[in-house]
Amino acid sequence: MEGWIEELWLVAIVEEVPDDEVRRWWNGKETEFLDRLAESAPGFRLGTILTTVDEPQLGSPTRRVFDLMFLRGTCPEDFHADPSAPYVLPLLDADLHSALPAAFLPQPGDHPLTEAAPIGGLIEFLDRHKGARLTTHSPTEAARVSVSAKLLAACDSSGCANDGRSGTASVN
Repeated sequence: MEGWIEELWLVAIVEEVPDDEVRRWWNGKETEFLDRLAESAPGFRLGTILTTVDEPQLGSPTRRVFDLMFLRGTCPEDFHADPSAPYVLPLLDADLHSALPAAFLPQPGDHPLTEAAPIGGLIEFLDRHKGARLTTHSPTEAARVSVSAKLLAACDSSGCANDGRSGTASVN
């Protein structure tokens, strides 16, 4: 299986960001202003995220946080009766404060190649930044990986709960 692995951070944005900039951010377009904000904003390193050419993506705490933030940023009407715009940087309110740690908990079947920070660090970060707008950010270039079929088969049969150790993969 081919894919890419990269670091994933959760960042707290307190500045106002224009709606068109947020829309471009979630659509993976260039966003000079929001890119600068994300680089300089307070952040918490969640761990690594593995993106494969296959669907669905392999589970991990970082993947679930990424997916949750993407969903809340691109479908705000599903979470708030009157969203301010079709695309948003999700507000760290009580609901998101409880949803993020729940998504970040390790689960059976999490891919062993990814790593995740301690959940206590995430909770401390959230406590310090209540009321901020959050987004995920990858400050590093993704590295191409080739994950062995043997590792995937072992993960499928044993559940592969992520214990913070890396699995076997070759990085190109």
